[in-house]
Amino acid sequence: MITRDYFLRMIHQLAHVLAKVLGLSQLQRYDDALEEVQLSSRQLLGMDLRLLTTLSDTEFVRLLSLGDRFDVEKCVVAAELLRLVGEVKEREGDEGERFHCTTTSLSLFLELLIRESSVLPKEYHDKIELLIGKLSTYELPVGLQAKLFRYYEAIGRFDAAENVLFDVVQQDATFVMEGLKFYGRLLQRTDDELVRGNLPRDEVESSLRDLTKLAKKT
Repeated sequence: MITRDYFLRMIHQLAHVLAKVLGLSQLQRYDDALEEVQLSSRQLLGMDLRLLTTLSDTEFVRLLSLGDRFDVEKCVVAAELLRLVGEVKEREGDEGERFHCTTTSLSLFLELLIRESSVLPKEYHDKIELLIGKLSTYELPVGLQAKLFRYYEAIGRFDAAENVLFDVVQQDATFVMEGLKFYGRLLQRTDDELVRGNLPRDEVESSLRDLTKLAKKT
């Protein structure tokens, strides 16, 4: 769970870092901007920036898990700092690093939403949407798409969840079972809820039949 006082102090510190890094980026002082993120990473996370930019999503989540407790506060910091690095790399024209940092940042924000959806401030939902927009023209890793699928269901955008679901299934046939469970959950919702999610009951039933046929072939 989020420790509120620490979380608010951390958000205040991150706001200062954000302003300073973006200011340096606008002046094309990219090395100075990255050094500022490096310094903040050591102060707030106790980790070197180079470690942040080389870890995979799975390794990041494992690093932030302490026994049964997931370190939400550090996850917020890591996601924000990686987002900042992605923006600096975008201005610098380093597309490879920009993609890696942005996808990892999005994945961590989605992890936060999954674990702390009831208390996470609305601004983080907005940041998730901003990152999704930045990555809209790219083919995303399957693991990240799976998180997006769960995110869209959680916020009631069932049509978007369905679109991601079929993209994932094409790459990983075992995800069919997740899809069957998804449609089972949708069928327990009211007609109004399904309409608001842009996936009326008749479409849910039709997609469930299609996915059931596919499951029998795998």
